[in-house]
Amino acid sequence: MTSLQTPDIAGAPVEPLVRSSHPMDSSRILLSMMALARQGELALHDGTNTLDSVVARPVLKRLISALNFRDAATLQHSRRVALLSVGMAQQLGWDGRHLRVLEVAGLLHDVGKIGVPDNILLKPGKLSAEEAELMSLHYNIGADLLQACRVDKEVVQIVLDSHAYYDAHIDASQRTGADIHLGARILAVADAYDSLTHDQVFRIRKSHGDAMNILHGDAGTKFDGNVVAALDRWVEKDGWAYIKGEGQAADDVESSAPQNIEASLEAGSLCHIFSYLYILESLYDGFYVLDSDLRFAVWSSGAEKLLGRICSQVLGTPWSSRLFSYSDNTGKRLTDRECPVQEVMETCQPACRTLNVQQRGGSWIEAELQCFPLIDYEGKLLGVAEIFRDISRSKRNAPQFRELKLAASRDALTGVSNRGELEKHLKRMLAEYSKGETDMFSVIFLDIDHFKAINDTHGHGVGDRVLIAVARLMQSELYSGELVARYGGEEFVVLCPSTDIDSAMRKAERLRSSLAETSIGDSVRLKVTASLGVSQIDASDSMETLLHRADTALYNAKEGGRNRICKIMAGDCHDPDQEPVEEKPKKGSEFVFESHFTTCMVASMGVYKVSGFVNELDAELKEATAERVVMQIGQPGFFKGWGNHEKKQPVNVMLSFGEPEQQSTKAASRRVLVTVNVTPIGRPPSADQFQIRAKKIYELTRNYFAAD
Repeated sequence: MTSLQTPDIAGAPVEPLVRSSHPMDSSRILLSMMALARQGELALHDGTNTLDSVVARPVLKRLISALNFRDAATLQHSRRVALLSVGMAQQLGWDGRHLRVLEVAGLLHDVGKIGVPDNILLKPGKLSAEEAELMSLHYNIGADLLQACRVDKEVVQIVLDSHAYYDAHIDASQRTGADIHLGARILAVADAYDSLTHDQVFRIRKSHGDAMNILHGDAGTKFDGNVVAALDRWVEKDGWAYIKGEGQAADDVESSAPQNIEASLEAGSLCHIFSYLYILESLYDGFYVLDSDLRFAVWSSGAEKLLGRICSQVLGTPWSSRLFSYSDNTGKRLTDRECPVQEVMETCQPACRTLNVQQRGGSWIEAELQCFPLIDYEGKLLGVAEIFRDISRSKRNAPQFRELKLAASRDALTGVSNRGELEKHLKRMLAEYSKGETDMFSVIFLDIDHFKAINDTHGHGVGDRVLIAVARLMQSELYSGELVARYGGEEFVVLCPSTDIDSAMRKAERLRSSLAETSIGDSVRLKVTASLGVSQIDASDSMETLLHRADTALYNAKEGGRNRICKIMAGDCHDPDQEPVEEKPKKGSEFVFESHFTTCMVASMGVYKVSGFVNELDAELKEATAERVVMQIGQPGFFKGWGNHEKKQPVNVMLSFGEPEQQSTKAASRRVLVTVNVTPIGRPPSADQFQIRAKKIYELTRNYFAAD
């Protein structure tokens, strides 16, 4: 096993930071950041080894010493995370400079914690929502300082991405899956494993086995399952030496980051910087700093998100209003001389303006711009800083908004994406495919065989555990970038980007065989199988036609005996001469609802299709034949009247399966006419309330059958 040591930085010269006369003197603090930037640039140009090309050794020494001065336990954790990350990366085939980049990212991933107050950093209990929000800022703050120190941009990206959920799907700007840097996915697993296996102020350490069980449980959601598996392999092969000999960590830290008077002074100056950055990140949306030549010296991660330009594109380049589009409240574009930066350069006085700022993608926001000069002890202007605040957005509510969006995109039981999230991603992929912006892709439909029998025999609790286990198995067996979603009942869908139908068939076979070989359950050990249908995108496809084909292929697999896979290509499940049947409720009694729709499936499989629908609605199945299904949804109250809750608004629902007037002769393209008849049980308070209830059930039925 390769022995990882903290990089040799003991002899690195350290240039003093600008001493601040007051902890919150903005000019002095930002000038200190500029001093770090200059030092980083000079050392990178003069560097002769791999470490110098990633981070300047004087800068690394200063950061490690400050982190050790702030909290030695955090630095020891960072060293262990670096070692774990390198071990996993070697297991995944990494070597050379890539390992050095990951090692530095591991050492510096928690550098932002230098500015976290003790009452939060060392709190012996669960953090409050406000405390957790402040703590979460340390990633961005650490990245801001690493950028200013001219640390390799790949290190910065790894640190920024390392806190993202692997399968979060929170919004379009949030990287997920394969879009997250692999180094960040490795670092996230290493960080979590080391935290779990060491005592924390709020809990005791867990054993290796317990920690791995937790990581495997979160594989596919919080973490990349392939990286978790790599950690397992590395520990088994080489990692026990790390686990048994980690006591050396404290000695290594002390030798590379000694605590002395000089280190204490440097740490104090850096703490001022971090405290100020926490204020900027908490109250504002982004900032940048210009030197005396109006060249970009510091470019925050917030500015990157707000203005759409990454750090490497702007650092060292001269400022110009052409880089950013500003306009006044009349919509008039501002020239260079009209911008706050020029005003401050000419007057050496702060300026504050409310302007319209153009974002990435072309949209405009109203923002408050604060611009102020950076002046040294002699009164000389050395630069300008500009801070942005998006007036149209409340940053304070951002975490709650992200939590709501995450909850809205997940299936509550299994933790995979829900149907709405699936359809959102599928629509985006279809749009990109139609524009030629993405390769072909495929869809896999999976249905658990005999799931109703599992529920009937062992109870819904066991059925829920089966659903959870199947979802986790699917996530662990699939690769980065593939979306797993629960479609409804016991049905799951997988979106496979850049995958043709033959590759998708191999993926489906891996899922089928892995599931068939796995026993599910604790007290009850079940052998579960699944049937799968596969289809590939076609230029003429809509979301509905693509899902229809995969769904029809699935039920062909069911009809063929289950525990097997079928595929259908474009054209096999579409009759261009067939006009869609218009859906109109029949006229008649106001307490009778009847309408119909067409769908593409094997007619004789209608009753099997309904079984999942019955289970999902917790309905009572009264009759089931190849021609029709009758069920009761909801339960009557004591006095047979309807209640306010849908469960107390019982109805009888009859589904009849027939053929449209025109029918294709191809078996695989068989279209089925489904007639839905709904009548009330008991006394609805009004015809309108019954019709609302009936139409909702009708729409649920349409959606479940993926109607035309």
